[in-house]
Amino acid sequence: MFKKLGFIFVLCLSLLVFKNDKAHAATLSNLSDTITTSRPSAASPLSADAASASTQVSIYNNGSRFLASDSAKIMRTSTGADINTGLIIASQSSALTTAYFTAGTSTASQNGTDVLIANKTAMHTVSFILASPVQASGKIIITFPGSGSTAASPSATTFAFNGLTSGNAAANISYKLNSGGTRTCASFTVAAPSITCTVDSGGSIIAGSVVTFLIGCIDGSTNEATCTTQSPRLINPTKTAAAGTSDSWSVAVKTQDASSIDQDSGTTKIATIDTVQVQAVIDASLTFTIAGRNNAVAVNTGNTAGCTNTELTSSGIDASATLINLGSMPISSGVAPNISAQLLTISTNAQNGYSLTATSSGQLINSSSGFAIASSTTPAAFPAATPWFGIHACGLDVSSGTWGASGTTTTRGGTALYGWPTTTTAVTLASDSTGPIAGTGGNGLVTVEYAAAADATVPSGNFSTAITYVATATF
Repeated sequence: MFKKLGFIFVLCLSLLVFKNDKAHAATLSNLSDTITTSRPSAASPLSADAASASTQVSIYNNGSRFLASDSAKIMRTSTGADINTGLIIASQSSALTTAYFTAGTSTASQNGTDVLIANKTAMHTVSFILASPVQASGKIIITFPGSGSTAASPSATTFAFNGLTSGNAAANISYKLNSGGTRTCASFTVAAPSITCTVDSGGSIIAGSVVTFLIGCIDGSTNEATCTTQSPRLINPTKTAAAGTSDSWSVAVKTQDASSIDQDSGTTKIATIDTVQVQAVIDASLTFTIAGRNNAVAVNTGNTAGCTNTELTSSGIDASATLINLGSMPISSGVAPNISAQLLTISTNAQNGYSLTATSSGQLINSSSGFAIASSTTPAAFPAATPWFGIHACGLDVSSGTWGASGTTTTRGGTALYGWPTTTTAVTLASDSTGPIAGTGGNGLVTVEYAAAADATVPSGNFSTAITYVATATF
């Protein structure tokens, strides 16, 4: 007979408890990165050789968009050298295969090795709220996407640091602490794609502090408005997504204690996307009017801002837009001439202003006798004792070198000069090279004073001529 043996197994379980001395990681709140422009950089290889002094280059359509006024360069990828700098984009073809410049290139460019580049740089405002304190000599680390680049040309995978280094970071990154006291970064370490701020030894930065870094801003600035021209600034990546769709990028921030042990962390997103080009057409405009001045009024009526001729019109007949009647001219030598006047008004939106010229059908002539009263195509002083006829132009846009000084000319031989065009020799009355011209306030207003006098040598009869004014806008 066998005796049944019983075996009792006792399982002793030991519960091992591991204590982690590392503080529990928390998430940084309100983490954001605001960039001053979300426009992607543009970089496209040349698709054909281009000679020196070329005002355009052929490029591949890889989605890069070059806009008018962009500052561009051509880089030779085989050497990394910029062979053409300071180029200004005039426009790009709708097929995105040709870029035009405002001036010619300085060096010949090569298909296959050269790239047309327009960097788009931006200041980054990285801001967050600490969930946990950061110890004295602790670190705040900002990491951009990709493997990192320190180049001064754009990347397709990251924000190029554009020459930002540990040596110049303090002069180009502003650090602000909006609560929990005033603190600084004792040092910056730059190792693309990361920027590390080592906090000064003034004690821990308390939890709940709002921390802001302005990357691409002079150290010590108190607001973004003072940081508009600092350099270097990070270069936005080139376009990867389809037109109208953003490229999305992750920016990570974490804190470490004085022993470089990770503490709080967080990730935010930023996007780069095509600039929306807005176009409109403003129609060219030019308005030209002629208005007569009544008899016995100041010649400069309606043009006192630009014309100082204050003598009264004296023909005895009101002038209209289409008729000047000088009445019965005096026939005694030395007697003041008969005077009439018109106000010519020009308004145009031409960028380069306007010019006003005149031609005529000929001299003031009696068609029956063939006798003409003397005049000159070159403006001259009204003779003291001989028959004479002409016009005097007066206004802000009138050259005093051509038409003499304005002023009262009720007597002959004054400072105002009188001239008269012919059928083939035009005279310039006024011009203004800075537009647009509103035709108010003096610019675009030209007073034309007509004057004539005769003597006993002039046979009686009716004298006439015609003058044609031409206003030309320069767009």
